[in-house]
Amino acid sequence: MDWSAEQIRQMRNGRATYRDQAQGTALTWVRTGAETAGEYGLLYAEYAPGIRVFPHYHTLYTETLHLFEGTLDGRIAGRQVQLIEGQEAVVPPRAVHGWRTTGDRTLRFVLEVRPAHPGFEKWLVTLQNMATDGLTHPDGRPKNLYHGALILVESDIHLPGPGRLLDPALQMLAVRARRKGIDRQLEERYYRQV
Repeated sequence: MDWSAEQIRQMRNGRATYRDQAQGTALTWVRTGAETAGEYGLLYAEYAPGIRVFPHYHTLYTETLHLFEGTLDGRIAGRQVQLIEGQEAVVPPRAVHGWRTTGDRTLRFVLEVRPAHPGFEKWLVTLQNMATDGLTHPDGRPKNLYHGALILVESDIHLPGPGRLLDPALQMLAVRARRKGIDRQLEERYYRQV
């Protein structure tokens, strides 16, 4: 990925930033799939020290993470990784990955999602905004099972190992949530078109 910190800073101008004060995260979509004809989405993020991203995988897109500042420790497809400023990691579809910020500096990075995934774009913003209203636990997990199922299913986020056994239940809960109109309620209240 060839984006410089200065390019990303310029691309962020005029863009909405979504903050979760409880966790200390801030997300800005600097390019969406709608702007790139679905080729990719580009997210700028800031994560406070100690933030963890639980192990998961995607089936429909590749993620490329490029660090501008801070330190990240994690695992990608069973391999231990540590990234520092200027380094990046590629996470192909079906590769289980999870990580945490380490050290005492805010992690600043850009995440490219290729091809773009509109559900991931929408529900990540929704989740950030839900946190502001106290609808998530301090670690960012939704408190409501319907909300969690919608976010996981619509974002193509899957749990690894024994968690895979939950996929059918999550799919069913997401269908129920859509039938009840919970998806529309969350979108109307917490998703602001980027």
